[in-house]
Amino acid sequence: MHKLHEDKYLSVRELEVLECIRKGLSNPQIASELCITISTVKAHISSILQKINAKNRIELLLMLVGEKNIANEHIKEQIKTSHYH
Repeated sequence: MHKLHEDKYLSVRELEVLECIRKGLSNPQIASELCITISTVKAHISSILQKINAKNRIELLLMLVGEKNIANEHIKEQIKTSHYH
């Protein structure tokens, strides 16, 4: 089981990138969707992976679809309490 870094929260932009990843968008598609560069997308993804303790994008997606995953619950709660919906 993967543990989320307790002191690290995803930024609003990271949540937006995460939502794009959930939708199955590629890095260029995410960049276009959010009006940012591909290198910025990669930086956000790296930060998300570090904060969630995932090794790669596939592991991140697997963590997000898990019903009882601590990272998934943390992200769901953060999305509910943020201004990002």
